[in-house]
Amino acid sequence: MKEKDELIYEDDNWNKSVSEDEVDELIRNHSKQVFILAFSYVKDHSLAEDIAQEVFYKCYTNLHKFRNDSSIKTWISRITVNTSKDFLRKRKFNLLQSPSDILERFLKSKSTEEEFLEKENNQSVMEKVLDLRPKYREIIILYYFQDFSVGEIGQTLKMNPNTVKTRLSRGRQLLKETMVEWEGGNYEAGD
Repeated sequence: MKEKDELIYEDDNWNKSVSEDEVDELIRNHSKQVFILAFSYVKDHSLAEDIAQEVFYKCYTNLHKFRNDSSIKTWISRITVNTSKDFLRKRKFNLLQSPSDILERFLKSKSTEEEFLEKENNQSVMEKVLDLRPKYREIIILYYFQDFSVGEIGQTLKMNPNTVKTRLSRGRQLLKETMVEWEGGNYEAGD
């Protein structure tokens, strides 16, 4: 008989138990990353929370399928990206909200994204990141805000590392250009 705090997965010939503490730790260690990544796609606090819940449900029910080909962080991020894209595809979500409204709601809420922005103390840059086209935005967020390597981003987004490097470089350039325009030409990289 299993302990009260253990969960049992059964899949045909496979049986593995995972403790509730392990599941709690998985959520605790990756919830901020999942939320921010989902938010970068849907640009809505409550929708990002819904997606994060769905992601952790998928992780919980499919943990036995994790093959250790990559890190758990990469696996969870891949699930988040796919779930976010599926949500946008299924719901035909309209991303025409203004970034100022998104950032305002983002800052008013008492949640992980506010803590993240306060910690980084870089709200204007985040707003400009959210203005980027998705192909640049997701790479910038994964690289700078989630501390993913180029290789991990390539695995997560299923793209060649050279494509990641190119988009990262182009995303940086676009951010620099928008920051220079926004700051009236007084922005310098590194400030």
